[in-house]
Amino acid sequence: MRYSAWSAFDFLPIGVCLATGAGTIRYGNPALEDLLGNHAAGLAGRTLRDLGLEGNVDARTEDRRAASLRAARTADGARRWVAVAESAWTGGLADDEVLRLLTVTDAGGVRAEAPPFVNGPAWRSGEASVVAAMMAATPVPLFVKDAVGRYIAVNDAFERFTGIDRDEMMTRDSFAVAGPGDAEQHCGQDQMVMDRAVTGWQAGGGTEGVHYEAAVRTAEGAPRMVCLTKAAFLDAAGNPAGIVGAIHELADIRPQEERLEAILEQSPIGVSVSRREDGRIIFVNSRFSDLIGLPRERLVGSCARDYYLDSHQRQRVVERLRDGGGVTNMEVQFKRADGSPFWALFTVNQAVIQGVPVNLAWIYDYTERRGMEEALRDMASRDPLTGIFNRRSFMDMARAQLARAHRFHEPLSVFVLDVDHFKRINDTFGHASGDDALRMVAAGCQAILREYDILGRLGGEEFVVVLPGATADESRVVAERVRRHLARMQIETADGSFRLTASIGIAGLEGATDTLERAIHRADLALYRAKHMGRNRVAVYEPGL
Repeated sequence: MRYSAWSAFDFLPIGVCLATGAGTIRYGNPALEDLLGNHAAGLAGRTLRDLGLEGNVDARTEDRRAASLRAARTADGARRWVAVAESAWTGGLADDEVLRLLTVTDAGGVRAEAPPFVNGPAWRSGEASVVAAMMAATPVPLFVKDAVGRYIAVNDAFERFTGIDRDEMMTRDSFAVAGPGDAEQHCGQDQMVMDRAVTGWQAGGGTEGVHYEAAVRTAEGAPRMVCLTKAAFLDAAGNPAGIVGAIHELADIRPQEERLEAILEQSPIGVSVSRREDGRIIFVNSRFSDLIGLPRERLVGSCARDYYLDSHQRQRVVERLRDGGGVTNMEVQFKRADGSPFWALFTVNQAVIQGVPVNLAWIYDYTERRGMEEALRDMASRDPLTGIFNRRSFMDMARAQLARAHRFHEPLSVFVLDVDHFKRINDTFGHASGDDALRMVAAGCQAILREYDILGRLGGEEFVVVLPGATADESRVVAERVRRHLARMQIETADGSFRLTASIGIAGLEGATDTLERAIHRADLALYRAKHMGRNRVAVYEPGL
């Protein structure tokens, strides 16, 4: 229990040691052992002078935060320049023993004064132990939060990294340095490390820190994936008093990451990278930002699922990825920031970047091309004169309805419509007026028919309609309404106006083996009967016609 508070230093990426007033080392953290070459016997019991870390600073004086450059001795006998800062530390020990706390960082051969460590306005004298852990000698961004997650101290390196003035930083929380999604992750890690600290204290052991990767907004304004190390410190009663933490970049893979980002940035296709674990976006290129209509800092940290227009399409993507596969050129509809939809060819592959499983997605704006393809398909399926389905498209759609009627044992009927004396209209008013008449017949039929009825032009002045779910008798009512509507229309021409009439023949579906062609043939026979009976009338097929 006596040394439980020291374990908070185990997780710092900078060297830390505690020594007696005479310079005998009581504790050295793993980072210091690594820096000095991992002395086989450990550091405890050795002296600061033996390791070249002793200086002229008296820990009993008021000036205990000064850093100085020293030539440390490594395990192999070599010299290594390090920057050392020292302060007094009680560590919450019951006997109020005052130790010397030193932070040691690699000076890299550069003899430069480290910036002074600055305390936050909320800092209290009882937390001097944590102040000592954040000495100005380290170039690593360090910070301290209180028990509710507010920053109460940061060093100069933290200020330079985030671009936020330290005074402005005080009493703010993780949302000041990260997007909403990443800030929530930071807060969750804070709570985890404090819970672990309480558990460790109650068990008589030390506190257990956390290491994790997440995005932090840098001084350039762009989020950057970094590694964070956090450990909790406790008050004398064993309650969490706050968090001490460090930010360090993934230096070993950063050059590769920068090359990857440069390549993705040049892509004319929208690119996004999202964590597989929670779907949070951690990178987008400029093209993706343009497509969605939001700046990068708004997109990073948001959820990829927020930009799907159709939840069913998203589910298809998720299922393919869940099965360990990928998605290639799937047509998916996304939405922009203003809510407007756009079609995209969507490709997603699973990858691991910076040790994080991610989904790497390419989004190609397909809206214009899809519109052209739909227009071409529509042109290919439509009668160029009237705009209704041509014979080929009508037959395809009608066969699908016939198959459905057979499958569900539902009625279906067909009627064939022919304009009466159409040759006379062409001869009297001209072919242009005849074309106008056919267009008006098509529009007149559409005005009466149901939305799911299928209207097509078989050729010339002959039209055909399929009425799903309707018997021949029920279709007769609809056909009569169409006939009367057409008879009331007046068609204007340069030589005057005229009216037209139409004859209609109806046939219903007969049995489970009936075909569309046979049904249309029976409707044609009924149509001939209507013509024979004087035109401008409706006739239903009867056996024997």
